[in-house]
Amino acid sequence: MAFSSTQYLALSVLAGVWASVYYRVRQRKRNPSRLPYPPGPKGIPILGNLLDLPREGYIYKAFRQWSRDFDSAIIHVQILGTHIVVLNTKEVADDLLDNRSSIYSDRPRMPMMNELMGFAWSVGFTPYNDWWKHSRRLFHQHFNPSAVERFRPKKLKATHAFLRRLADKPEDFRDHVRLMAGGVILDIAYGIDVQTADDPYLQRADEALHIVDKAGNPGSWLVDVLPALKYIPEWLPGAGFKRQARAWRAFVDRFMAMPFDAVKENMQRGGVVPSFTSLALRDVTAEDEAARRYQEELIKGVGATTYLAGADTTMSVIATFFLAMTMYPEVQRRAQEELDQVVGKDRLPDFTDEPSLPYTTAVMKEVLRWQQVAPFAIPHCVMTDDVYNGYFIPAGSIVIGNSWAVLHDENLFPDPFTFNPGRFLDPNISQRALAAVDHAFGFGRRLCPGRFMAMSFAWITMASTLATFAVEKARDADGKEIDPTGAFSPGIMGTPEDFPCIIKPRSREAEDLVRATA
Repeated sequence: MAFSSTQYLALSVLAGVWASVYYRVRQRKRNPSRLPYPPGPKGIPILGNLLDLPREGYIYKAFRQWSRDFDSAIIHVQILGTHIVVLNTKEVADDLLDNRSSIYSDRPRMPMMNELMGFAWSVGFTPYNDWWKHSRRLFHQHFNPSAVERFRPKKLKATHAFLRRLADKPEDFRDHVRLMAGGVILDIAYGIDVQTADDPYLQRADEALHIVDKAGNPGSWLVDVLPALKYIPEWLPGAGFKRQARAWRAFVDRFMAMPFDAVKENMQRGGVVPSFTSLALRDVTAEDEAARRYQEELIKGVGATTYLAGADTTMSVIATFFLAMTMYPEVQRRAQEELDQVVGKDRLPDFTDEPSLPYTTAVMKEVLRWQQVAPFAIPHCVMTDDVYNGYFIPAGSIVIGNSWAVLHDENLFPDPFTFNPGRFLDPNISQRALAAVDHAFGFGRRLCPGRFMAMSFAWITMASTLATFAVEKARDADGKEIDPTGAFSPGIMGTPEDFPCIIKPRSREAEDLVRATA
């Protein structure tokens, strides 16, 4: 950015002054009863609670601590005139994001991503409008629990290739996970068969993910604080963000178009590879050119969203699984005993085994609960003024469901920081706790529509790995075991930090089964 930090601060302060005055006047009209905001740190004039937020560390943990400090499941902070409401229990999250989803399902305005880079096509970032409704309907049509079964062969193929790479170079397991996660989603979305990490489709998709990460990083772009800046000409000093947005938009547009166009061309030549895109294009029936073009743009957007939403998240979930197996060997042994008893040692697990493997399924659920890929999910935005439990929540407030706090609530999950799959087999576990696992994928109408595909792929990967490999703690030069710290990255993505481990086939017979999949 061409703005200096001093200029950024000065403009932010001016924006805060204007917003503070504006909202005080508006609040008197919209909140005549002078109801309070939900409790939270007091803050200071203009900046609000900007200085209260942790500069480093885990902000979702800080919000849960404030929830305890103020004895309230709902917390309010204000930053430069922007209201932020954080929901730290399943009860309040259900009350607002689910039961009042008609007004709590919008997204905050994101000028850099949605308006300058054109990312409003993404199911995750688009506002609550007809495009979102049509995209979500298309997503559900092809990725509901019954529909995702058609992609089982692709998931098995990707899992078996992952096992073979793991047998060849176990020390590179993170690279293998990345290749598997990106490859299977490109296959499901477009029918693209990715074999190596330098595949051009995979590299372009990874770069698109990198752009999304940089463009969507909160506080990185002044235009997100002062949206009117999006109208300034590119040649003006300080308008470098517009030139960057234009370049990124062109790259992401190509990322979306290349695989989509390839599928269309293959279909026209009669060489169809089953995938979401080919199946969805087959169902396009509109004769009107404008309607047909709209349907194709929806398909293109959902296909790209499938990759952008699924690649990094899948990689993080599987990496968390390896960390848990390293730290909790007794869990690994119990799952392997179940697999040996049900599946045996002369074949690999299949999807049809899942009903007979409750503990293995519990391992997958506990991975999702123990550490969320997105501890905050994507923030919601309330569309009208609302009152909840005597608190005033103004329209336009950013509303965050704290997934991490919900899934570490001692009232739902006793001893929440211990990795314990057995909790899901406890007959006394509440239905509320069982349902809470879904909040690893968001809340309300914004719950990730791809969660069924994500969970089924995570399950077959974990089951196949447990059946064939042993994951152990690494040892130092003196032969002593190295205990992983169990630390996760402090950003908006909960990814395990690097940790040492030893991965090896459970037996010669297990290795033979893996290699036979080739």
